[in-house]
Amino acid sequence: MTSTDTTHAGTATARPPLTLDDVPAVTALLNRIDAADDLGEPAEEPSIREALGMPGLDLERDTLAVRAGEELLGFSVVDVHDSLDRDGRVRCQLMGGVDPDHRRRGLGTGLFDWAEARAAQLAAERHQEEVDAVFRASGGRDPDLDAAEDAPLTGGADVRPLLERRGYSRARSWLVMRRELPGAALPEIARDGVQVIAPEDSRAEPTRLAHLAAFADHWGSAPVPPERWAIWWSSHTSRRALSSIALDADGTVLAYVLTSEDKPGVLHIALVGTRPEARGRGLARAVIARSLAAAAEAGYASAELEVDAESLTGATRLYEALGFAREAVYGTYEKPVGRLV
Repeated sequence: MTSTDTTHAGTATARPPLTLDDVPAVTALLNRIDAADDLGEPAEEPSIREALGMPGLDLERDTLAVRAGEELLGFSVVDVHDSLDRDGRVRCQLMGGVDPDHRRRGLGTGLFDWAEARAAQLAAERHQEEVDAVFRASGGRDPDLDAAEDAPLTGGADVRPLLERRGYSRARSWLVMRRELPGAALPEIARDGVQVIAPEDSRAEPTRLAHLAAFADHWGSAPVPPERWAIWWSSHTSRRALSSIALDADGTVLAYVLTSEDKPGVLHIALVGTRPEARGRGLARAVIARSLAAAAEAGYASAELEVDAESLTGATRLYEALGFAREAVYGTYEKPVGRLV
């Protein structure tokens, strides 16, 4: 990739990597994309700074920006996991976007060309043994089935044709579910001697270990290393007092819910899990109920979460029983690429 290229419109563009100085420009671009695609995922500069500073991400080698002068038109970020997923594959996450006013000019194609090549290179570097890899990208939000026929297409309407032309197919659907607060009364849940509390910093690693156990059999999941977990745990949006863990008599974390506030007044339930040996005891229900009650008391207007539509633990039924209702559906697209070495 040369340092300059040309769009179909004939505009000279520079293609350097991103730097932390680009945080304001990336945030503004993501918010333009969010508004155009009706994603409901507004970006904030502190969150973007945390994401670009994530351990294991080399901005010089793993990012690419497309600029016209000082204007950021698009970007791409490649994130390759150090560990294999449940199916023994290297998970290569491709992220980024193109300004809505500059789409259909070949910028997205160019960014995907670079991202796939870099992901394959990085995966081969990190995994010397012969393993399969998979490219993964967001397919955006499903169209609103209740929208008028002449309503503008939003969500995944722009990116999905590009993904499909490149050999990606829909691999998973994610339900966004919402519950008003305080809402209907929460059910009384027997805890059988298990303590349900807000986690202190000393519980960070025990909670990570519970997460690794809880998600070991989940689709697409790969172990989260301590360095990344620390970023999630201490993120500026984290709401530790509204998070909850269930402890047995020995202090082992059996179940947990980690929360954040990504949108003002909305409690985001970011992670929920139960150790396999502790499932079926109502512990996930107990930790979620505690967090919802604490959020309502703190004045939050609603709570939201995302759940795998095909969750093997029946999570969707659990959330519905706690008063959550489906609000939107998002798609994840994958492209298996086989052996890289």
